[in-house]
This record gives sequence, C-alpha cells and structure tokens, in this order.
Amino acid sequence: MNYQQPQHPVPGAHLRPGPQSPSPADLAAEPQIPVAETVESLLGEVDRIREQAGDTFDLAALARQSELLEKAHDVLTAALAEVDPR
Repeated sequence: MNYQQPQHPVPGAHLRPGPQSPSPADLAAEPQIPVAETVESLLGEVDRIREQAGDTFDLAALARQSELLEKAHDVLTAALAEVDPR
C-alpha cells in the first residue's frame, strides 16, 4: 500500500507565485517599450502641433492636442490596469 502523508500548509505559500502566476521578477523583466513608445509618439505629435500653431490661437489644433493627450492618458491607464487591476 502506498500511503502519502497529508500535506500541511507551508507558511507564506499563498504568497508564492503558482505555475500560472508570473513572479515579480518576470513582471519587472517584461518590456514596457510599446507603452512608452506609444505615449512618446503621442506627446511628440502634440508638440509638433503646438510648434506649427506658433503664437496663433488655433481651435482645431487645440482640439487635436486634447484628443492626443486623452489617448496617451488612456494608454497609460490601460497599462496600469494590467499591472494592478484594483
């Protein structure tokens, strides 16, 4: 007869990543370049629009800058939600 002793919980075992859970080191090693590049590109476009408008008040340019800034905000918010889904 092959008898196995019951497994008792190990202190802190619930804190260890399981087979499906990435470890904190794995999460830190994942490149965040796509998010950074996307936001950088959006902010660069905002700057180009501002430079093109110069000292003139251009409502269309201002609206486009607002759209781009909202998009950058959405990208950052989505990235944060992936990291900490609170």
